[in-house]
Amino acid sequence: MRSPRLLGLASSALTVALVLSACGDDGSDEAADRPDYRPEISSEWQATLDQADDEGKVTWYTVAPQASVDALVEAFETEFPDIEVEARKMGSAEMDAALEAERSTGAEGADVVTSVNFGTVYQRQADGWYVDLEGPSIASGWAGTEFLDDDQIVSAPLGLLVLGWNTQLFPDGLESYEDLTNPDLGDGAIGAVRPEPAIHADWWAFMEENYDPDFASKLADQKPALYPSAFALQEALAAGEVAVGTFVSATDMEDLKAKGAPVDYVVPEKAWSAQNLFFIPESATHSAAAQVFMDFFASPTGQLAAAKSGYSPVAEVSGETLGGGSEVVMTDVDRVLDADWYAGYLADWKSLFGE
Repeated sequence: MRSPRLLGLASSALTVALVLSACGDDGSDEAADRPDYRPEISSEWQATLDQADDEGKVTWYTVAPQASVDALVEAFETEFPDIEVEARKMGSAEMDAALEAERSTGAEGADVVTSVNFGTVYQRQADGWYVDLEGPSIASGWAGTEFLDDDQIVSAPLGLLVLGWNTQLFPDGLESYEDLTNPDLGDGAIGAVRPEPAIHADWWAFMEENYDPDFASKLADQKPALYPSAFALQEALAAGEVAVGTFVSATDMEDLKAKGAPVDYVVPEKAWSAQNLFFIPESATHSAAAQVFMDFFASPTGQLAAAKSGYSPVAEVSGETLGGGSEVVMTDVDRVLDADWYAGYLADWKSLFGE
């Protein structure tokens, strides 16, 4: 199943992950609180660790938020000072083209990939493009769960969506999505994302399934300002173009707050999170370093560094994450890939919004 869902209680053994960089001045408190990286080391894994040190590098293609990337890279390089991580942020089209070229030419490129281009990722998995994940943390904490697909793809939501507001324009804030019907929030006070691409439409469908079957209709009545992405909406919220943001990332909201932007947010009782897919391509040049990086990410150490403001599937750290009391629903990948569902949903949405 490619759309895992579970109740995220603080004591849960299986919850979902969101990545957040440290919010302190230098991150030292967070680093000091991380559990030690102590996986069970077999002779085979020791050989992989030794080879990874010899390789000395891992290149990571990623769509994750920059704060997420920085947090994980810093923690990994602290644990493995002889292995440099080169993180390259890129869009789906650029990433897919690069992976295609690297596989066909043998050129050096990605060792680890994080993508949200679900259709391409799963098609390439079926075509044999990826290698099995071999690390002990993967085997002990993820094998047999909904978060590991055929021992090759780790599913982790690196974009927990929260309800945000501009503290200057709406100082009282909100408690839940039900508050969006407040008459004071009409005529452009609310910001929302358009249901394009299909992953955005999945959020709208989530809202209708978990809050109100007439959610889209009621929000349309409020005449919200519509944006093409969470990034654009977050910028508008910080700048005071809108008072409330319905589709904003907890990671990015924390980053904006740390930079002095007049924003705040609440983690809803039920929250949607974008599902990010981690894997190692067969074409990886630094194959051992890639395995070590993935295992570190999956370990309690990597998860706490990565998941501070969200969830983790690792029981040891789930209680220390931001959303430990919320029910989190990950992207319904099967629905996102259903072209007929998306076409029908988009047509209905446009009718509601007069388009």
